Amino acid sequence: MSSRSLSPASAARREELTCKICSRTFNRHEHLQRHIRTHTKDKPYICPCGRAFSRKDLLTRHERLSHGLDGRQGAARGSVSPAVDRALTTKDAAFDGPSTMDHLSDHAGSISHAIAHEPLTSTALSQQSDTTFLENTTVPYTFDNFLLSSTDGLFADCDDPISGFTRFLNHGDWSHDWEGLLVDPSIVSHDHNMPEHDAMQQISPDSTDISSRVPDDPSGDGDFHELKPLNCPWLLNESQYLQIINALTPFRQAMPHFRLPSRMAVARYLLGYVEGFSDHHPFIHIPTFKLTSFVHTPEFILAMLAIGAQYRYETKTARSLYQASRSIVLERLRTVNSVWDTNSITPDQNNASPPSGHAEHRLDRTRALLLLAVYCFWHSSPDLSQDSHQYQSMIADSLRRLGLSEGPHHNRTSWNQWIQLETERRTQFFGWYILNFHAFTYDNPPLLLTRDINLQLPSSCQEWVARTEAAWIHVSSHAPTIYLKDAHAAHLGQDISAKFAASPMGNYILIHALIQRIYMMHQISLDPQTQCLSVQTIQELEPSLDRWRHTWCHSPESKLDLYDSYSSLAFSATALLGVAYIRLYYNLGKWRNLQSGDPAVVAATLYEAPLPKRGPHLIHALLHSVHSLNIPVQAGTSYLSQFKSFGWSVDHAVCDLECAIFLSKWLQVVATSYEEQALSELETRVVRWIIRVVREAFMSQDETIHLSYEIDDYRLEALHRTASFLSAAVVRVWAQMFKVCNSPWPMVRFVGQSLDRYAELMPESLKSPATSRVTT
Repeated sequence: MSSRSLSPASAARREELTCKICSRTFNRHEHLQRHIRTHTKDKPYICPCGRAFSRKDLLTRHERLSHGLDGRQGAARGSVSPAVDRALTTKDAAFDGPSTMDHLSDHAGSISHAIAHEPLTSTALSQQSDTTFLENTTVPYTFDNFLLSSTDGLFADCDDPISGFTRFLNHGDWSHDWEGLLVDPSIVSHDHNMPEHDAMQQISPDSTDISSRVPDDPSGDGDFHELKPLNCPWLLNESQYLQIINALTPFRQAMPHFRLPSRMAVARYLLGYVEGFSDHHPFIHIPTFKLTSFVHTPEFILAMLAIGAQYRYETKTARSLYQASRSIVLERLRTVNSVWDTNSITPDQNNASPPSGHAEHRLDRTRALLLLAVYCFWHSSPDLSQDSHQYQSMIADSLRRLGLSEGPHHNRTSWNQWIQLETERRTQFFGWYILNFHAFTYDNPPLLLTRDINLQLPSSCQEWVARTEAAWIHVSSHAPTIYLKDAHAAHLGQDISAKFAASPMGNYILIHALIQRIYMMHQISLDPQTQCLSVQTIQELEPSLDRWRHTWCHSPESKLDLYDSYSSLAFSATALLGVAYIRLYYNLGKWRNLQSGDPAVVAATLYEAPLPKRGPHLIHALLHSVHSLNIPVQAGTSYLSQFKSFGWSVDHAVCDLECAIFLSKWLQVVATSYEEQALSELETRVVRWIIRVVREAFMSQDETIHLSYEIDDYRLEALHRTASFLSAAVVRVWAQMFKVCNSPWPMVRFVGQSLDRYAELMPESLKSPATSRVTT
């Protein structure tokens, strides 16, 4: 029907439903409104996380995919104003790599319902723990400053061991009563000291959050489509995909059977690398990363994809990508233009003039080596052990070629210049970490010493994750930079009040430097087989660990958070601190024997390790060891094993192996020596804390829940049976968690299997208290 035949009322209505910009006519007013927003780019539907959408169905989809909310929950969430929701979210600056909002949705907390009426500060929130709670509010789960509901009188007379441990970590407070009961893991904490940071929205240019990047604007007749196709952020177009295939062509003879995975698979593996690895080991600048920029070093591309495929549990494809990348590395080594000589590990004297582009691409080839070494190291497989050791020498030589020193940068650099400098610096530090952690795990001499490195410590997380130059300038730190040598010397010096802050990666590097020094002091001791250093050496090194702790506490980006990938390096550093305290007094050294790759051999060797000597000097090591067990117990060992996989779990698994054996051996000493040497007050508190942690762990697992009823609290009347039982129990808790863990890396399960075999070697009376009830 033409417009001339319309009645005046119909014509007026049609005019109301006509777009004034493009003259398109619609049948319903809401369709017109939605269409107009395609011209105005208006996005009135705002999620509390900051994302805005032009349509309500897109907001609902975003809440369901990114925050795990269904429609009813999303509606409840939408009733809270954005200002209030921002007040609820912990302000987090401890980011060492970009990721998605999904990391914050792993654990739901309880927040006061009173905030629905007016915005509150974090301080105000902490004062309203006795009000009703708003369900399904997503917050991080941390271990600082636990908020206890005043209605929960169960803990009225008890303190929380983790809260007390955090006070010890922060202030060295020994007045805390370590007998506190465990706190419900659902309790929320808020970090009041962390500065505001928008890094949650500062995802890479090709954002890693596939599910949340739903196109907002319709195209063509798409106004009537409820949902648009998902936009895969790392998906290559055909031209880019062909660039990579062409880059592999010169190496076809070295890998004749290799086929590059599909474009969708490549996108999936890149996302796996970013989410699973890069957040925890940030030496590739993801905000400016473009895969096709590295076609000159296809081995680096394939190594990245191998790591990403492993994080997507596509192990056969990961091994194929690894072998292809390694083939290219070996092919380069066989040519005249080799970068490394695998036999002599020295520069090729006949090739004094490297070919054009050699220096430019050396950094990328070094990064390929680092990722290949990680793949081998974290597999802990006998068939890859030779490759792993070969990479150690190649990495050390490559880092020396890159240069392990830098001068002061007087002129302010541009963002692109800063990215280049910081990327090279972080690559060198990550390479040093690989070498040091390999030596740390297998008790080998380090190939690069701390004194060989004269680099500035890595920059802050805020600078590293900035997506644009304007954002980088806004967060750029003007504080004086500090070099690794100077920071390490400050920790070894006498001035404990010397204050400086470091990024999470910087603190992680500094604790590795102290552990390396402890190893070297063991090697130069008069009796290298002894477990304990001399009194004079300990008096020099123990204050260094206290100074490191002081630095960690004064670094604004330091945070303990089990579920936040951004703070994983800060968290892992505290695990290394515990191992450092253990190695001061109890060095397992050759008894670890992890290089065998056989759980039975590892267990047998550890079982033969001598027992530590009791005394007040062990209290730091004991507290850190129990703390490392308490963390997964509070979160739920079955949950962590079956559902949650941590990218940094390899570091923690190796550290927890040492903590488990040390704690087990110490409890064996207690069981046999308490009559001659009565327990001190601190030792008594530690034993009672262990009882509570073990009982909670047993209750959380179906296989051991019956054993939880065999332990009574408080009395310690049958200490021999109690300590003997606990000696096996602490090992079994760790073993059960790691051996069934769904970590993509076999090294974690290898640690669990080794601990399980170790527990089986213990005398029958230590395995189960079935013959006599354990009373304490």
